[in-house]
Amino acid sequence: MRDPNRLQEMEVFLAVVDEGSFSAAALARQMTPSAVSKMMTRLEQRLGIPLMRRTTRQIRLTDEGMSFARSARGVLAALDQAEREVGRGPVAGIVRIATSAAYANHILAPILPGLLQRHPELEIELVIGDGLVDMGGQPIDLAVRAGPLPNSAMIARSLGTSEVITVRAPDTVEGSVGFAYARRDPIWREASSRVRATDGNTIAALALHGNGSARVGNFVVREELASGRLERVSGGAAREEFHVLYLGKAAALPARVLAVVEHLVREGRVDR
Repeated sequence: MRDPNRLQEMEVFLAVVDEGSFSAAALARQMTPSAVSKMMTRLEQRLGIPLMRRTTRQIRLTDEGMSFARSARGVLAALDQAEREVGRGPVAGIVRIATSAAYANHILAPILPGLLQRHPELEIELVIGDGLVDMGGQPIDLAVRAGPLPNSAMIARSLGTSEVITVRAPDTVEGSVGFAYARRDPIWREASSRVRATDGNTIAALALHGNGSARVGNFVVREELASGRLERVSGGAAREEFHVLYLGKAAALPARVLAVVEHLVREGRVDR
């Protein structure tokens, strides 16, 4: 049977390394300096090598001590990870994400393969639409939304800021393409459009095919601008924040949901 005090010895040894003295480590660990000293002596005797050189002023690690410190940190980090995974459960099951077609097509679709390869038992279900979703009343785990945040119990993590620009095809009819409903953010308020749609991705497609100029997020038309299929109309640029929203604290999220949140925050920004 392994000695249960070995983990404690590692923790106290690292406290000595981090704090720089037995007395400071004792204070951090709520022990007496003599108890710390005895534990370090016992550790060195069991290993059969000196881990540190003690002087009246400071403690210096030996080469073996530095190597053991690195290994000990790895062992304790692995233990913490194991406990977190057991506490939250496996990254498995369905995560339902409410998001716009623009974000789903241009940001989410390219970054999903990495997430799915890392977690083979994870499933993603997308609920597409530009309108707000009542997360408390529907089986939605996460929502990706642009613009001002509603006052609610939802927690928000930033996905960056998108530039909103006006674009048009080189040969386009007069007039504009816009939303078929009133957007909350005033940056979208403009004169009535001849052609209207309920989502930004369709508006971009309508502009691409010459149905009029349109205000869109830059990330939605980045490739079309680079190829010359769309051109930017001068003036009128604005910025719009994107967030991933969820109910409750991150520490209480199921592992499957937290894994998706962290992936979106890391890889799913709109301002890359």
